[in-house]
Amino acid sequence: MANERSIDKKESDPPAHKFEGESRFDENLSKKYKSDPSIQNYVKLRRANPEAPIEVGVVGGLDQLFFMEPELRKYGFDPFLVVSTMDADPAAIAELSLQIMEKLIQADALEKSGETHLASRQVAVPDKLIEWLIKMMLDALSWNDDLYLPRELIVLIRERLGGASSEYEDATRTNRLRSNAIDIGAQIRATGQKPSFRRIGKILGVSASTVNRWFPNGEFLEEVERQYRHFAESGMFDQDGNLTPTEKWNFFPPRGQK
Repeated sequence: MANERSIDKKESDPPAHKFEGESRFDENLSKKYKSDPSIQNYVKLRRANPEAPIEVGVVGGLDQLFFMEPELRKYGFDPFLVVSTMDADPAAIAELSLQIMEKLIQADALEKSGETHLASRQVAVPDKLIEWLIKMMLDALSWNDDLYLPRELIVLIRERLGGASSEYEDATRTNRLRSNAIDIGAQIRATGQKPSFRRIGKILGVSASTVNRWFPNGEFLEEVERQYRHFAESGMFDQDGNLTPTEKWNFFPPRGQK
């Protein structure tokens, strides 16, 4: 476009403070790492030099930016904003991260509406470009004294790693709901009634089949009975299945008794 500015080296030179004066990093170790930026090499250098400040930035720089300028403009990213992120500007990193997430949201909406071949049509930002931008922002933070990581970048990285939900998170939630189902079943048992998957599922806001899946070996009633006895011995429920005042609970025997 005619009104777009092009990057030139004079206008885009990184700030002087990044290069002037003595380096606060161990130059020898930093060069050794950058000659082979693998996790094996980093762990080796770090274990041998646990206190040494090693600079780990390997992605970015003006040469890459000049080369990437057409690609950035193609997908709607302002190269001058990217220049600011290379200076570890928190506001620029936050803004670029937001823009990337907005483009991911837009692409997801188009895909769900039935649009296809988004990448080949250059509608969706390629994964390789997103990955380069993320790595470039992280490496820009490497040399920054504050090492401040904007939350927008945290959310972006987490999304690229699978989002807020994970197998461990889901398993933890299922385990918590399973425990709740047993407790509720024990409380129903305390009223003299037999707990059912349907009734417990309604209380927990899930289907009866979901509750059933939490007990694949058919151990639900056995678990409920065990918990009911524990609650009864502890005095947690009255004869109607209602919680008693906490001062009446007796989880532990008096001293000297087992």
